Amino acid sequence: MRGRWIALALWLVPLLLFAVIPVVALLVRGVGAATGGLGSVLAAESGALVNTLGISLGATAWALCLGAPLAFLLFRTDLPLRGAFTVLFTLPSAIPAFIWGMGWLSLASPRAGYLNRMLGADVFDLYGAAGIAFVEGLSGLPLVLLAGAAALRRVDPALEEAARVCGASPLRAVLNTTAPLVMPALLSGAVMVFLMAASSFGVPYLLGVSASPPTRVLTTRIYELVLLGSEEGLPRASVLASFLLLLTPLALGLTWVLGRSGRVRLSAGKGVSPRVLALGTWRTAALAGVGLVGGVLVVLPLAAILLTSLQRSFGAALTWDALTLSHWSGVLWDARTLRATGRSVLLAAGAGLLVVGLGLAGALLRRAFRRGGAAVEAMAVWPFAVPGTVLALALLVAFSRDWRLVVLDRVAFVLALAHTPWLMLVGYVGKYLALGERNSSEALAQVDPSLAEAARVGGAGPVRAFVDATLPLLRPALVVAFVLAFLACATEITLSVLLVPAGSEVLGTLLFELQSYADPAAAAVLACAFVVLVVAGQAVLAWARRRVPEVR
Repeated sequence: MRGRWIALALWLVPLLLFAVIPVVALLVRGVGAATGGLGSVLAAESGALVNTLGISLGATAWALCLGAPLAFLLFRTDLPLRGAFTVLFTLPSAIPAFIWGMGWLSLASPRAGYLNRMLGADVFDLYGAAGIAFVEGLSGLPLVLLAGAAALRRVDPALEEAARVCGASPLRAVLNTTAPLVMPALLSGAVMVFLMAASSFGVPYLLGVSASPPTRVLTTRIYELVLLGSEEGLPRASVLASFLLLLTPLALGLTWVLGRSGRVRLSAGKGVSPRVLALGTWRTAALAGVGLVGGVLVVLPLAAILLTSLQRSFGAALTWDALTLSHWSGVLWDARTLRATGRSVLLAAGAGLLVVGLGLAGALLRRAFRRGGAAVEAMAVWPFAVPGTVLALALLVAFSRDWRLVVLDRVAFVLALAHTPWLMLVGYVGKYLALGERNSSEALAQVDPSLAEAARVGGAGPVRAFVDATLPLLRPALVVAFVLAFLACATEITLSVLLVPAGSEVLGTLLFELQSYADPAAAAVLACAFVVLVVAGQAVLAWARRRVPEVR
C-alpha cells in the first residue's frame, strides 16, 4: 500500500512541476493583469479576439459541411476505393497544418501562385481570414470524418429498414433515422475542429501576418507580445492566453454533452453489422466527385510543394528548363539542416521515451488506484488539450528565472531551464504525455492479470512478474505510442518556435523561418522531407497495430 502511494508521488512531482503549476501560474497572472485593466486589454486586442472566433467558426463550418457527406459516402455506401479514399482524407491530420498552408500558398498566392498564373489573373488570394479558415478546416477534416465513421458503425440498420417498410425512400430513410443519430458525433468532431483552429499558430502567422491589412489572431498576438518582451507585453500575453485557455474546458464540456446525447444503445448488448447502401446509377458519379475533391484538396497542395522545391525560384516560369535539384542538395546537405535534424531527432527520441515511460507508469497507477484512476488519467491527458501557444508561454514565464532549493543551508539544487533545449523537451513531453498513457491503458486493459499472478505463484517478485509476463504483451502498444510521440515532436512547430533558444534551432523552427522570411523553395524541400517522415511513420504504425491483436 505504501509503495503505491510513493509511486504516485514520484509520478505526480514532474507532472505538477512542468505542466500543472506553470499553466495555473499563467492563469493567475492573466487574471491578475486583467483585474488591473481588463477593459483596456479587450479594447486593444478585440480585433484578434474577433478574428480568432470568426476563423474558428469558419473552419468548423467548412470541415462539417465537407466531412459529413464524405463520412456517409465512405462508411455507409458501396463507393469503390473506399479504403484508399479513407487514407487520403485522413492524411491532413498526420501532416502539420503549416505544410498544408505552404501548399495552398504555392497554389493561390496572389501573384506567384500556380493557379493564378495558369488562369492568367489574380483569381485566388489565400491571405486573410477566409484563407486561414479554409486551410484550418481542411486540416481538421479527419476529426469530423472519423467521428462520423464511428457513429455510423454503431447505428442499427434495422431502423432504416423499418422506415423503408413504412414507405420511405432510401434517402428519406437515411435522413429520418440515421442522420439524427449521427449528427451529435459529427458536431462533437466539429467542436474539436473549432478548438484546433482557435489554438493554431503556424497557419495564421503564414497567411495572416502578411495579409493586407494583417489578420491577427490570439496566438499570433501572443507570439508578437512575447517577442517584444516588454513589461507591458508579457502581462497582456498572459491575459490573451487565459482567454485561449478558457476555450478548452468549454469545448471539452460541449463535446462531452454532445457525446452523451448521441450515444447509441445497442439492443440486448449485441453489436450491429452495418449494411452497405447501394448507390446504383449514382456510383460512378459519386466516385468521380469524391476523387475530384480528394485530388484537389489533398493531392494538389502536396504536388505544389514538390513543384516549388524543384523550381529555381518560387514564381519562375513553369517550364522543364526551370526545374532543378539544386535546392534539394543545398538544403539536405547544409550544415544548418544537419544540425537541426540531429537536435530534432534527439529531442523527439528523448521525448518519445519519456512519454512512453511516464505514460506506462500512469496506466499502471490508474489500474492500481481503481477509484482514483480517472483522476490519474485526467492529470496525464489534460495538457494535450491545452493550446501549444499557452503551454509554451506558461513554461517561458515559469522558468524565466532559475529555481533554487536550499536544504539545511548547505545543499542547493538549481533548476535552470531558460534558454536551453531542455525547456523544449519539457514542453514536448507535457504536451504529448496523453499518447503514452492512453495507448498503455488500452493495452493494459487487454492483458489478463492472471498471467502476472501465475508468475508470482512461480516465485517471481512483482517487478520480475511484470517484466517477464506483462511487459512483452504491451510492447506493440508501446511502440505505437513512441512512434506517435516521435512524429508529433519531430514535426512540432508551435512549441518549438516559442521555446527554441538562440543557436539551437530544430527542423520545425527552420521550416518556419525559411518559409516566413527567407527561401520558400528551400522550405518546400524541408516540407517534402516532413511528408516522407510522416508517411514512413504511418507505415510503422500500421505494422505495429497489426501486431496488437496477437497479444490479446
